[in-house]
Amino acid sequence: MKVALFQFAVNAVGKIPAVTENLLRVFLLNALTKAAGLEVLDLSPPTGEGEIVSLAGLPDPEEVREAVERAGADAALWGELRFGPPDAPLIEEVEVHLLAMTAEAGNPPSRFTFSFRGLRGDVRSARIGVEVAALEDLVEDMLVAAAGPLGLDQAGLRLSRIGEGLSLSDRAMVYFVYALRLLADPEAKLKLYRKAISADPFFAQAYLNAGQLLLGLQRYGEAMRLLLQAESRLKGSEVEPDLLNLLGVSAVNLGMWEEAVRVWKRSLGLRPRSVEVLCNLAQALAMRGLSREAEEYYRRAMEIDPQSPLPWFSLGKLLVREGDFQEAEKAVRRYIELCPGDPWAYYLLGTCQQELGNREEARFSLAKAVQLDPKGRAGELARRRLEE
Repeated sequence: MKVALFQFAVNAVGKIPAVTENLLRVFLLNALTKAAGLEVLDLSPPTGEGEIVSLAGLPDPEEVREAVERAGADAALWGELRFGPPDAPLIEEVEVHLLAMTAEAGNPPSRFTFSFRGLRGDVRSARIGVEVAALEDLVEDMLVAAAGPLGLDQAGLRLSRIGEGLSLSDRAMVYFVYALRLLADPEAKLKLYRKAISADPFFAQAYLNAGQLLLGLQRYGEAMRLLLQAESRLKGSEVEPDLLNLLGVSAVNLGMWEEAVRVWKRSLGLRPRSVEVLCNLAQALAMRGLSREAEEYYRRAMEIDPQSPLPWFSLGKLLVREGDFQEAEKAVRRYIELCPGDPWAYYLLGTCQQELGNREEARFSLAKAVQLDPKGRAGELARRRLEE
């Protein structure tokens, strides 16, 4: 089941309402994915450096329904936070309104109201104190209440997983939310993730986010050091396979091929059905010319999740390189069904069609790649084949 989670409206402006709303969203996202096992589309607005984007009023249910249909979701959750006492500089309580609705036309939203008294904040100084344990309890109540309208079995909810990977340290969670939701600059985000880890050395999600950020910045040595520290502290936890996966990415980019394969296999030993790790391992094997073994891992990933586009595209690339254009064409076509609009896919498809002698189909696919990526590398390569 796919649920769209919208930004919560607030009746106040400033850092304290923004931090509180985002803390709630982080725990609610965790609850929906880990405790309820749902696929969640987070429809919050992107982070803007130096600005806080707040929603002043609740959207109309029909507007929500239209957005849910456009996003391809089955249901929606949204709501409102009302800070009190009204017009007072010291915030002492929050009234939380949650709305839950499935996408079917004519189905009205269910509305629930909760009271949260684990917040102390002064809007004049932006100092905030949040009882994270109380916030986790609030999210548990919200999840149980929403289960009915969403058609979930309350007995099947794994409520102990609501806070999995997060921290019960107030300071650590505030640093984390600033980095995740309120800052855009990578260096500033990284600094606050490190502060969150210092406040709670066992803060799993902070390690994962900081590691992913360092990998994105191509600082592979720093990423490896951080992830090794995390792996030693969180060995045996639910996030160990994710840490090992990122550790493998850092290792392979540092030229440590054998180490990357070793940790990816360890990760698979802990979580055998991880599509991402299967594809990473397959790609590493393909780098060393072990094409048959790589293909086996890609096909395992497809069996586990036929809707995941990554193994179809990766297998298509591998088979093109191996000269098996007929099977490559099948894989790439399936990828395009799952992920339309990728110029590289049309370049690979056109290459297969050209090599198989289907010239008119090849012209169409290659022209599509040029149209989608007129100034990029995929478009350039497609243009060369068209000239041929």
